[in-house]
Amino acid sequence: MTAGRIPCLVETAGRRFADEPALLGPGVRISFRELDHCVSARASAPTVASHCGHWVALPATPTVPSLIEFLALLRAGARVLPVNPALPAEVLARWMARHEITRLHRAPIDLSDADAGAVASTSGRQRFMFAINEPRTGTLSSGSTGEPKVAVHSYRNHVLSAEGFAAAIPLGPGDRYLLALPWFHVGGLAIVFRCLLRGAAVVLGGRANDADFLRAMRITHVSMVETQLLRLLAASGPLPPLSCLLLGGGPVREPVRRAALERGLPVWRSYGLTETASTVIAEDPEGHTRTLPHRECRVADDGEILVRGATLFLGYLEHGRPVPNTDADGWFHTGDLGRWDCTGFHVTGRLDNRFVSGGENIQPEAIEAVLREHPAITEAVVVPRGDDEFGHRPVAFVDCTAPIADDALRDWLRPRLHAWLLPVAFHPLPRSDGLKIQRADLARLAARPES
Repeated sequence: MTAGRIPCLVETAGRRFADEPALLGPGVRISFRELDHCVSARASAPTVASHCGHWVALPATPTVPSLIEFLALLRAGARVLPVNPALPAEVLARWMARHEITRLHRAPIDLSDADAGAVASTSGRQRFMFAINEPRTGTLSSGSTGEPKVAVHSYRNHVLSAEGFAAAIPLGPGDRYLLALPWFHVGGLAIVFRCLLRGAAVVLGGRANDADFLRAMRITHVSMVETQLLRLLAASGPLPPLSCLLLGGGPVREPVRRAALERGLPVWRSYGLTETASTVIAEDPEGHTRTLPHRECRVADDGEILVRGATLFLGYLEHGRPVPNTDADGWFHTGDLGRWDCTGFHVTGRLDNRFVSGGENIQPEAIEAVLREHPAITEAVVVPRGDDEFGHRPVAFVDCTAPIADDALRDWLRPRLHAWLLPVAFHPLPRSDGLKIQRADLARLAARPES
């Protein structure tokens, strides 16, 4: 890193780890040298180069063309927002309009042009550098109101996040990190930067809970949520010999962690967030907890977790520019509640109503707003109900002007909500006699077996 600029990781890896595998999958092997050439060829293509200086939304599929397109857009000078490729078109259009992102770019199915460039020489080529505080990526992250926000990061944010990870968890040439998390979330995107920095291979095409795939592809590192770990533990046959199994995406129950350790899985628990470019705190398999380099974390007097440091985002995107979201001392207020004690770091809940289901953050108000769009629903309140597999699932209490069959309501909701946001049960909203309905009371009703 020199004079406010930072080298392109792809280019550096192409020289340092030239023939080591960068991208692997069934029938796929692309070396770091080849990856660098592919990225260069795509970055110079008119369809990519035309995005220089602009924000562009890129459907983020777990494929080689999609990852190369992302890296090429960055090298071409674009500012990239990876998005869920399953987003309904009308939802994506609404989010893009809200954040003034006017360009949508899709990766080509065929990368033959980029492959042809793989035989070219890089000798004498000018090294590509990124300005350290320039916006480079955006990640959708819902705020406490349920409105989607775009957290903006610099290239440096991602690189230092990867450096801090590698300082705690060894990663290098010969290692294979499964991209089991979607990379339109920061946890998946962090895997790409970690591997580029340290010369490990990103492995595509498998699931974290598929023990046979993990063994066949000789996976050494995998990130997953508790739901995926439960499914891995339930699988028949021997478990794979991993070097690191990183758990995140929400609280991990201690009995689940112990069961995994007893089966020989090297479980690391982590706390992180979109705004800090992924992991902030990691707990090793022996239970030792540490804040990773380039981050700071403290718990305020009211129990809220505050973070700051060189991995902290530039701000939320507003009118095409990042607007900082920190206090006067540079702390970002996460909205999470937690504590430090003699046993380590613990996240105890939220200041608001958010809950986690299968690793996905669920904001009840967002579901309620969609429910209220139904012509027969006048009011809706959504609360979490405990679930052995997913941790929690949403349950809706609705006030209707006419009866609605549950199946009909689900059919109406499916094109408007992600699958994990669909309520698993619907109940009549109790009359309140003019008093405000308490969410805690509804949560207790939702938990009753007879409800």
